[in-house]
Amino acid sequence: AKIPFKIYRQRGDGTQLIKHDLSELLKFRPNPFTSAHDFFWATEFQRLEYGNAFWAYDFSGGKITALYLLHSPSVEIIVDNTGLLDKPNSVYYLYSDMKKGQLLYPADRIVHFKNFSMNGLKGTPIKKYLYDVIDQEKCAQKVVKEKYSHGLQDPIIVTYTGDLNESRSQAIKKKFANLGGAKNAGKVVPIPTDFDVKQLETKLVNSQFFELNGLTTRHIANAFGVKSFQLNDMEKSTYSNIEQQNKAFYSDTLQNALTAYEQETTYKLLSRADRDNGIYIQGNADVILRSDIESRYRAYQTGIASGFLQIAEARKKEDLPFVKGTDRLIIGNGASIPLEDLGKQYTEKDGGKNE
Repeated sequence: AKIPFKIYRQRGDGTQLIKHDLSELLKFRPNPFTSAHDFFWATEFQRLEYGNAFWAYDFSGGKITALYLLHSPSVEIIVDNTGLLDKPNSVYYLYSDMKKGQLLYPADRIVHFKNFSMNGLKGTPIKKYLYDVIDQEKCAQKVVKEKYSHGLQDPIIVTYTGDLNESRSQAIKKKFANLGGAKNAGKVVPIPTDFDVKQLETKLVNSQFFELNGLTTRHIANAFGVKSFQLNDMEKSTYSNIEQQNKAFYSDTLQNALTAYEQETTYKLLSRADRDNGIYIQGNADVILRSDIESRYRAYQTGIASGFLQIAEARKKEDLPFVKGTDRLIIGNGASIPLEDLGKQYTEKDGGKNE
């Protein structure tokens, strides 16, 4: 159950988990230097941090023998528009290796995982999106600070009927600026009779400032694909138990990421013959979606009684040892019988009929 990715074969009679040459690489050690856990963790980190994560692989005897994670900032994506190296518009990956120098990989030799890809060719770092959100938050805080420093007073327009040269204009600005501010908030402000004063309406409530300003936490949550309550924003949290939260976490975060991993690895790591035979790579979300024990056992009971789940399969999901005779489909509830024996209790036996 702890395998990050499994390999299946889709056939007419259903889906079957198979053992493939890639199974060992994806399960234990993609290469001699890295465990599967560290390999996938570093891959996802680079995908979020740099917007792109790249795998290169060793190929020998028609089989992939090792997977290696490249350093994303050292990879340059090249589009051969003129067909100088190969067919026009072919994609290449130029990797600057510290020891081997520059290595040029064709597109089919690089497994490329993208984040926030706008053109399908290159991803965008998640921190760029967050930078824009934080920059907006800084501007918002500056606006609030300016508002409070001026006693929440909006800009004013002063109409004066006399001569208004530059020096006179500056004197009027200074006069009315001194009448405002936090120190004069709530006080009576005298206005000379030769001035007509009007105030602009720039209330924060009217411009929905506080509603927009409050989106910062939700922006960050959206950037990582998580719910706001997972960042302690409980304003709209309606979940009542951990099972529902786990399912929401999978659908909001892992589902999109796993789909991208599944499609890219299936297309780049499996041969055309494998794909034509219905073989594909699928991410394992069982650990994330693992319900509480009562819910799991109730689901197993329904599956077994309905005749589409073996007891052996349910025991395997619970990491229990195999018991002989449990690898058959049965149907029924209290008096369950093997599926292939269904109806025998109504047939003639020993010269008579079963009652």
